[in-house]
Amino acid sequence: MKLKEWADLKALYKLSRKQPNRILFTWANVRKTWSMWVALLLTILFLVFICFGYKYPVLLPYAAGALIPWVVMAYRTRLHALRTVFPNEFAAHAIDRQSLREKENFLCYAFFLEIVRLEGYTATKLRELSAYVDLTARPQRPALSQNLGFASLIGFMVALSTEVIKSTLLFKWEKGLFVLAMGFAVLFIYGLFLDGIHNLVYEKGWIKRYLDLAAYDLQEPVTTAPQAGSTQPCQARVHS
Repeated sequence: MKLKEWADLKALYKLSRKQPNRILFTWANVRKTWSMWVALLLTILFLVFICFGYKYPVLLPYAAGALIPWVVMAYRTRLHALRTVFPNEFAAHAIDRQSLREKENFLCYAFFLEIVRLEGYTATKLRELSAYVDLTARPQRPALSQNLGFASLIGFMVALSTEVIKSTLLFKWEKGLFVLAMGFAVLFIYGLFLDGIHNLVYEKGWIKRYLDLAAYDLQEPVTTAPQAGSTQPCQARVHS
C-alpha cells in the first residue's frame, strides 16, 4: 500500500536528519571536533553568566554584548566539525559551495541518498513517491486571521498579556534583558542542534525535495558509494 511506503520513506528521512548529530557527538570523534566541544563548554558558561546577570544586573550589558560573538563561534565550530567528520559528503555534493543555511540540509541529503540507495529505491520509484507526497497532506484550513472578530480579540489579548508581563517583577529594571538574552540563547541552541521547528507541511516539503534530488542522482552511474566520514553506512532496514 502507498501509505505504508510513505511511512517507511518518512522514517528514512527522519533517520537521515538525525545522522549528523548521532555521529558528530561520539567519543570516537572528540579529537576531530574538539573546537565544537570547547564551544559547547563556553555555551554552558555563557548561560551561567546570564543567570548571574539576573542577580547582578550590572553584568547584563556584558552578557548582551557577548551574544553575537557566541552565536558566530557556536555556528562556525559546528560547521567545521561537520566538515572534518564528513569530508567525503562535503566533497561529493559541493556542500562548501552552498549557502550557510543550506550546508547542513545538503549534508542530511547525502545521508538520505545513501540510505535510499542501500534500501534499493530506484529513480522511477522515488519520482512516484514524490508525486504521492501531496496526497498525504491535509486540506488547508482557512487562516483564523481572516475572521475579523477573532483576529481583533487575539490582538487585544496579546497587547493585554504584554502589559501584564511587563508589570511583573521579572521585567523590572534591567532584568528584562536577562529574560530576552536567555530566550534568545535557548532558541538559537534549539535551532542549531535540534533541527529547528518543523511542522508537517514543512517536513513533507523537505521530503519531496530530497526525493526529487535523489531521483536525479540515482540516474547517474555510481562509481564509489559515499562514505559517512570514518563511519560505516547505516544498514538498518525500515521496510520489508
